Amino acid sequence: MTRTGFFVLAAAMTVLSGCAAGHEPTAAPPRAERTVSPLPTLTRPTAPPSEPTDNIKATELIVGTVNRGGSGPCYGLVTDDGVQYALYEAKGRALTIGIRIKADVSASMLDIACGAGTLVEVKTLTPVG
Repeated sequence: MTRTGFFVLAAAMTVLSGCAAGHEPTAAPPRAERTVSPLPTLTRPTAPPSEPTDNIKATELIVGTVNRGGSGPCYGLVTDDGVQYALYEAKGRALTIGIRIKADVSASMLDIACGAGTLVEVKTLTPVG
């Protein structure tokens, strides 16, 4: 037997012999009663939802002049009313500064920096003559 094994065996025997020396085992302290709240249950709907439940974003049509162009995916557009938009188009395209465009856009949920203005995602974009 190795020296380490001997000490482990000796320690175990000491603990066991202490229990057999006529001592009464002590009772475990009483457990505090826990109150368990019932889990919530889902109920069956009684009718179809009154509001849409999918994530369809409302779109808005904006018309203006490109003031930040390039190959994308970010552009700048200022409307005739002077409102600045930061356009994001995933596919990207070359837009020249100064051209007028019409864009169908929706509010963006992306966390990206596309420059100054209200960040919107482009659904469709068409040059206006």
